[in-house]
Amino acid sequence: MHNLTRTRLEELLAGCARRSIGVIGDLALDTYWYADMTRAVLSRETPHFPRPIVREAYSPGAGANVADNLAALGVGRVVVFSVLGDDWRGALLRQVMAERGIDVRQLVVAPERFTSAYIKPILTGYDSQQEDARLDFENVAPLAPALEDALLDKVQQQLPDLEALLVADQFEANGSISDRVRESLNALASAHPDKFFLVDSRLRIGQYTTMFLKPNWTEAVAAVMPDRDPRSVPNEALPDVAAALSTRTGRPVFLTLAEEGALVYADGQARRIPAGPTRPPLDPVGAGDTFIAALAGALSAGANPWEAGTLANLAASVTVEKLNQTGTATPEEILARFDLAESKTD
Repeated sequence: MHNLTRTRLEELLAGCARRSIGVIGDLALDTYWYADMTRAVLSRETPHFPRPIVREAYSPGAGANVADNLAALGVGRVVVFSVLGDDWRGALLRQVMAERGIDVRQLVVAPERFTSAYIKPILTGYDSQQEDARLDFENVAPLAPALEDALLDKVQQQLPDLEALLVADQFEANGSISDRVRESLNALASAHPDKFFLVDSRLRIGQYTTMFLKPNWTEAVAAVMPDRDPRSVPNEALPDVAAALSTRTGRPVFLTLAEEGALVYADGQARRIPAGPTRPPLDPVGAGDTFIAALAGALSAGANPWEAGTLANLAASVTVEKLNQTGTATPEEILARFDLAESKTD
């Protein structure tokens, strides 16, 4: 962890408590329904065994998990901007976010929209469990212009009070980040260079300007070399890929490399930041959300890009050890992971 001392890490984590950070974009409700299959009796109406649900659990998903990570990091105020449906999933999502200290007052609720949800039936019985086919709630139509206006108005009203705004452009289609919303956010980022705008986008990272970018290496390659199979691009070419993205935006690029850590391109130079230490078994779900949340917290607290990348890697290494959940990393856990990293280098 040569980019960061423990004292500096403590200073940055403490600084997060004095910051206000927003998350705009695609929010979802992660849903776990546990079925005890030892209770299942063959249906009289169909040749199937029902799923007797004995337990249910709900947590913030997609961009809502980014907000959850900011809250767990200790950021003073975390506010979300999105368009949700007026349905039971939206009510539950607002409830679970509010319970975690996230400000949900800027959400737009629209009866014609669905609140996205990923329902994961977990079949249990006889000391074993397995995940059944997932049930997804998604919107089948794009965001209406009136809802785009309402969403953007909320952001513009709150932006003066925010140090950073994270863009969660995670849905393949019909999410809250429409083409018009994306263009408006690019304009806001250009007009407010004093704010940190950071974006995570699975399919459209190359369409953002004047923002800090956090793609994984395949997303970055797809944006810069759309005609190439990312698997055919050698690791040695990744600094050039990051440099190309940074040239487009005029901002640093944080290219995540899974277990190999991250590649940070800033100030005309690329540096590889090693991953934090981990202890198997591992579950990578949600690690990217933790990374960008920690990145935003660190940058808004005054970190340089190398310090921010190191802190984000430490946070992500905490999350990947949390199995069967979209986990978060607290300041205490991040400090403990720093100590573990240092002990391995002694």
